[in-house]
Amino acid sequence: MACIRLKEDCEFNGENTYRHVNTHLPNYARPRFIRIKSAIELTATFKYRKVQLVEEGFNPAVIKDHLYFLDDKEKLYVQMTQEIYNSVRKHDFKL
Repeated sequence: MACIRLKEDCEFNGENTYRHVNTHLPNYARPRFIRIKSAIELTATFKYRKVQLVEEGFNPAVIKDHLYFLDDKEKLYVQMTQEIYNSVRKHDFKL
């Protein structure tokens, strides 16, 4: 999973992001999930707070941020839904 913050007045484009990731990253390094946050929290020593992100995982019922899933069949990042989450949990999608 990658957690990012978009520049002001920018919108996430799943198709363009897929093309960029597919072109520049090997398969093993491509984020299967992209989480969009309005602000990235830092620790007192200016490190990113990752523990809470790891604990929340990728369940759309828990996460209130925008979350996208890498759909290789559609060749784009799609909005994560409870249906996709359940399919991943049942191993219908191979990650």
